[in-house]
Amino acid sequence: MVNAPPVVYPVGRFAVGRIFLLAICGLSAVGMVNWQIQTLVSGPKLWAGWLMWATCALSAALWAPRQALTHGRLGWSGEAWFWQADADTVDSTQAVAVSVGLDTGQGLLLWVQPLDERGRAQGLRTSAWLQSGAMPSKWHGFRCAVYSRPKTMALSDGRSQEGV
Repeated sequence: MVNAPPVVYPVGRFAVGRIFLLAICGLSAVGMVNWQIQTLVSGPKLWAGWLMWATCALSAALWAPRQALTHGRLGWSGEAWFWQADADTVDSTQAVAVSVGLDTGQGLLLWVQPLDERGRAQGLRTSAWLQSGAMPSKWHGFRCAVYSRPKTMALSDGRSQEGV
């Protein structure tokens, strides 16, 4: 679909994300215990394995909260994506690039990356989890916008460039 209608959709906190992180850490710890029992490993190998597990779990726990967008609104103007961190402040609008990470039909995991003035990606890519229940009346339009292609803009030398 080209040129989906403009839509703005609220983005809230992904409450299940922390539960997923804890579940993955718990399952990996069970895997470590299973490895320890099956191989009868002991001494430095055992401590190195648990140190590696703890390092990975701690890194994930520190990294995960930084990867999620805060409360705000993600919008499609009909030509470009934008992010508004605070719904009351129009000045806080940031151009962003959006790509789909997971689509469950009732929920979307989107990867969002800020853009500079020239439309190039800059900064870290963050994630946003959106659910149809936040605004059911706009869900279809939002999904159409996510899968629509950006407008093609002509460069000064006559070549075409995908817009954002």
